[in-house]
Amino acid sequence: MAGNLLLGIALIFSIAAIISKRVKIFSAISLIAITLTSSYLLFLILTDDFSFSYVANYSSINLPTAYKISAFWAGQLGSFLLWLLFHSIAGFILTFQNVNQSSIKIHNFLQTLLIILILIKNPFELNEIAIADGVGLNPLLQDFWMAIHPPIIFFGYALLAIPYSLSLGNLLTEPANPNFLKLSRFWTLVAFAFLGAGIFVGGYWAYKVLGWGGYWGWDPVENSSLVPFLICAVLLHLINLAKSKPSVTITVHLAAIFTYSLVIYGTFLTRSGILGDFSVHSFGNSNIGLAIAVVNAIVLIGGLIILMMKLQFLPKGKMYESFNEKSFIILLGSLILIFISVIVWIGMSMPLLTSAMDNPAAVDTNFYVKTTSPLAIVMAILIVITFRKFKIKTIGGNVVHLGVIFGLISIFVSSSGETVSQELIPNVENDLIGHKIIYEGQIFSDDGKEKFYVYKIDGDEVRALTKLKSSGEDAAREPAILKNFFGDIYIAPSAKNIESREIILERKKFFAGDDYGYIFKESEIETDDEGQPELVKVKISITDGEMIEEIEPTIQVTAIGGNSEPVKFFNGSKRLRLTGISGDENKIRVEILPSLETISSMPITATISTKPFIWILWLSAVSIVVGTLISIKR
Repeated sequence: MAGNLLLGIALIFSIAAIISKRVKIFSAISLIAITLTSSYLLFLILTDDFSFSYVANYSSINLPTAYKISAFWAGQLGSFLLWLLFHSIAGFILTFQNVNQSSIKIHNFLQTLLIILILIKNPFELNEIAIADGVGLNPLLQDFWMAIHPPIIFFGYALLAIPYSLSLGNLLTEPANPNFLKLSRFWTLVAFAFLGAGIFVGGYWAYKVLGWGGYWGWDPVENSSLVPFLICAVLLHLINLAKSKPSVTITVHLAAIFTYSLVIYGTFLTRSGILGDFSVHSFGNSNIGLAIAVVNAIVLIGGLIILMMKLQFLPKGKMYESFNEKSFIILLGSLILIFISVIVWIGMSMPLLTSAMDNPAAVDTNFYVKTTSPLAIVMAILIVITFRKFKIKTIGGNVVHLGVIFGLISIFVSSSGETVSQELIPNVENDLIGHKIIYEGQIFSDDGKEKFYVYKIDGDEVRALTKLKSSGEDAAREPAILKNFFGDIYIAPSAKNIESREIILERKKFFAGDDYGYIFKESEIETDDEGQPELVKVKISITDGEMIEEIEPTIQVTAIGGNSEPVKFFNGSKRLRLTGISGDENKIRVEILPSLETISSMPITATISTKPFIWILWLSAVSIVVGTLISIKR
């Protein structure tokens, strides 16, 4: 298999880079092999090669090209391969910088572990059963933000391996490289910018698209990115402080080790299946969980052992002289960030910690809010003190810290809005949370793939989008949001269950329904080259007592069942969907659905809320990333 062969080559040369002096050449060959592996998987996706399990499960023949590209990282194996690609690119760039050989060897060692993880799972596994058109990408993931959110996050993850490698490489080198802090600062800033951008984009995606009612739900998968991001902020401050206080160097090494170890730990939590019952977007049970846990132990324990062995050679002394010193404020702020990280770590790890008692449980959002809010307030006060008393000398630093202050303020302000759940009857005006809201009904797209809930808020029209399955069922929802200077009015609809009736029709026998009579006349099953059913067609006659109409509903057979679109009859007064056929083809199961007009006129329940000045939060997120980028340039 070409993909696995290329991964094997990458593994061999990553190991060679660890044990050989020709680090740059072997790193380059490994990068080429990893790039070809990634290109090969993308080629398989773009050419609809559904003989491969990964391609069939995450892509489909009708999927737009942009989403086929994002299908590359939609699954567990593809996202690991993307991570590996970014890791190898960053590592190759590292070989051209003033870095000691030990650091590059450590980085290749981490690369070797990533390759082994991918080989254990095998992204190029062939399908045992042929899948004609592919299962396709989850409708929730068919979105612009999905196309950019995971790559940004994984680029941040990959870059955090460099401060880790520089730290251990510096510890293993005698004498230590004096360029260590400068290089660590650069790469940590880049990682911080990308990981922060990925988290902020994910928050906006959740708010704007997924309709969860907010930008952050303290979900364990969200927290698994937040914890290393916070420790990365600690690492940055310690690196800057170590330039003037060499005794801080010990804590720099410690923070670098824990930052990357927490990346691996978060990956273990989200991809082992432990969070399957506690997170809305974690991966299911996987045999890769144990392997990730072993890698996590190697990265953390190995790093700590090296640090302990070299502890006696590191600078000693006081980290600050008095409580009025800037060093003390920085260290206190770093300690508060660590406290917040520990709290979030405990919360997100609770399913794992409680599973030992055979009763896995998770904490709710109140746990995080009540425990972290006081610490966040203290953090804001420390930043203000730093501004007033000590000044922040760099433009980038000022932009970032102002963004943090305004971000914290906007979190408290935007969460003070009102929320109400209300049943809305079409074309009836409602006075809710200080606004006049009219629900005007539902509009269906011509291709039947989308529907819109139409509202008027104080005279302005907004629409909530719902993506539909081929059966007409809801697949993914987006809220309706009216934006203005004072904040957003946010409407998340929740449609009532559509009343339908399922009936069994026997061939050539008349069935009398509520308003119509049905006769199943004939059927036809088309098969593929291997004799497997591919398409089921039936003919049904329907009468209202005066007229007769014939329809031909179908089922497109897929690997996970089948797709069946409702067929209108009698000018769309009702719809019929074929849902099954017996082995002898003498019976069929059909579902009778109301007309689209009937659905559109049904009342709905909607959650309506205000988000005061939430635009300040988005602005502060942008300023944090931009400020970090300015600091990188400096």
